[in-house]
Amino acid sequence: MDVKTLTIDRSREWTVDDFLQLEESNTPCELINGELVMSPSPSPHHQDVASNLNDFLKAEVKKTGGKAFFSPIDLYIDRKNVFQPDLVYISAEKKSIITKRSIEGVPDLIVEIISPTNIFTDRNRKKKVYQQIGVREYWIVDPANHTLEIYKHDQADPDTPHVYLVKEGEVSSSVLPDLKFDLKEISLSD
Repeated sequence: MDVKTLTIDRSREWTVDDFLQLEESNTPCELINGELVMSPSPSPHHQDVASNLNDFLKAEVKKTGGKAFFSPIDLYIDRKNVFQPDLVYISAEKKSIITKRSIEGVPDLIVEIISPTNIFTDRNRKKKVYQQIGVREYWIVDPANHTLEIYKHDQADPDTPHVYLVKEGEVSSSVLPDLKFDLKEISLSD
């Protein structure tokens, strides 16, 4: 069996053009501030939470005419940033940002699910970028701590969640007003 190994050149800053030269892969790979970041595949528990959230999201999206995507999908932000959010919602009005290769524009809602390998990235680096580009809602789901945080683009304090739930409580969205479920329904517990 021919096994390929990937070597990442960390001596230079990567661009979208460099990123596009990579072969398609099942290994999560993002370009964050010019740094190529690779992660192990998500755990089964992470995938279970993502799948359950996707079920709720898809049910609402069918009513709106928008689109929802489940990772991996590339979100092109600028010349030095290509993220792969866990879940993305794009309203019917913004469907033109969906291109043949990826999403190239600002989605309405992004959900990131915390894993041990991406805590700092999702809570800090990616959150700041999402807030800067104007993502209307950004959710951080932390299965290990059984929490869900919702950040809105127009909130006064960008570092304090607009909504913070632990283990249970109604999840709702200003982007998708009919989207409602209890946090415990997404299987945050192992």
